[in-house]
Amino acid sequence: MKLNPYSNAHNGVFIGLYPFLLVVVLLVIHYFSGVLALDNNGSVREQRDFNSAIGMTLLSGYFCLCLQLNHKNVLSTMISILVKTNQLSHLSQHRQKLFTKFQLHTINSLITAIFATVMYVIVENLLFSEVKLYQYVITGCAVLFWFLFFLFLIQSTSNVSYLKKHVLSQTENYIDYLNSLSSLARLSLTNATLSIGAFSLFPIFWINKNVPFLDIAMTLLVLCIIAFYLFYPVLKLHSQWLNGKNKKCKELNERVNKEMSSEKLVLSEQELEGINSLSINLYGVKDKIRFIACALLIAISWGIVLIFSPSFKMHL
Repeated sequence: MKLNPYSNAHNGVFIGLYPFLLVVVLLVIHYFSGVLALDNNGSVREQRDFNSAIGMTLLSGYFCLCLQLNHKNVLSTMISILVKTNQLSHLSQHRQKLFTKFQLHTINSLITAIFATVMYVIVENLLFSEVKLYQYVITGCAVLFWFLFFLFLIQSTSNVSYLKKHVLSQTENYIDYLNSLSSLARLSLTNATLSIGAFSLFPIFWINKNVPFLDIAMTLLVLCIIAFYLFYPVLKLHSQWLNGKNKKCKELNERVNKEMSSEKLVLSEQELEGINSLSINLYGVKDKIRFIACALLIAISWGIVLIFSPSFKMHL
């Protein structure tokens, strides 16, 4: 990715290029390490290593893509809000602050990724057993996967919080404030939907393997935790938008009902009409299609793995 992901949207580069190259490079590395040449009829351990190599490679590319989409959406949302608040001259300053936070998140995510990988190595007893070359490569890929995963989660919530605290708070016109708040809610919803889409790739870890009920339960638990972590801000912003609109409408109605000059009355009525015409439009057609597509992909991918799992075939 670029040195400063907020410096420009794409610099003319296709947004999926870097994630695609990342996946290709990782697959090449796995190929030369020997993991992709493992026999499908080999041991359970070899099948698990093969699945882990493919799964973490694709998920690394997916979260890399999600990060780029997040940075693109944050930049466009920030510019939109700054234009509405006549603060476009502060764009460079906000970019630098976001980049500083990005650097901090990068360090924290890397530390967390290394810790998660070390825990995996200990649980799998890789320290005291004979380790093959491709298993070292898989371990390195695991660090990258966890790094991109945690970085995307942190960036998804942190960027929205920053825009809300440091950009949205400078809005003077209440109509612009509600429109900007709506943009933040849509940004948060997009991030949440993208994160849920990653679960459509999780079944790769159970290809040609039995899928224990505990694994399914743990996956659902993680899905629920991440969904709550990312969708809660969406609901909070939506609630804030509705409460803000209702409060302002009530205030304007009271002002209209009071005795005032005709000029002030006209201005209040116009403002009230403008606010009443606003809609957060959080769940638009594109948002619904995106969410339904993610849900279908998750259901289809898990269904395929469960149907073709050895344990399911034994019951046929």
